[in-house]
Amino acid sequence: MKKFNLKIIIIAIIEAAAILLMAYFQKSKGTPQKSTSIDAVAKWHFNNQLKADAFEILDTKCNVCHRKRNPFMVFSPKNMERRASKIYKQVFVERRMPKGNDIKLTNKEYDQLEKWLFTQKIY
Repeated sequence: MKKFNLKIIIIAIIEAAAILLMAYFQKSKGTPQKSTSIDAVAKWHFNNQLKADAFEILDTKCNVCHRKRNPFMVFSPKNMERRASKIYKQVFVERRMPKGNDIKLTNKEYDQLEKWLFTQKIY
């Protein structure tokens, strides 16, 4: 889990530096600069942090059972976006997941998952 978060942070730093450098060189050449370049970096970082938080919830609360009972629905950072509508339906609409009494989502985890799902434009 720590390796995944570290990768996200490193990628975010590199992307932010690249965008800032491009904005700087555009400004020094006298070309019009978009005022949203900083906003784009902030939005990108915010979305990636939401994804990392959502994956942590899926990995610690959902994959525990999915690995045993439904191995074809184990969540990963690569497949979680295409399964967003199913996650929304099972967790928020039908309230079927997580199953059992052992694993529960806290209110904070529900909120984090819902914020990430909102960025996936499934509503």
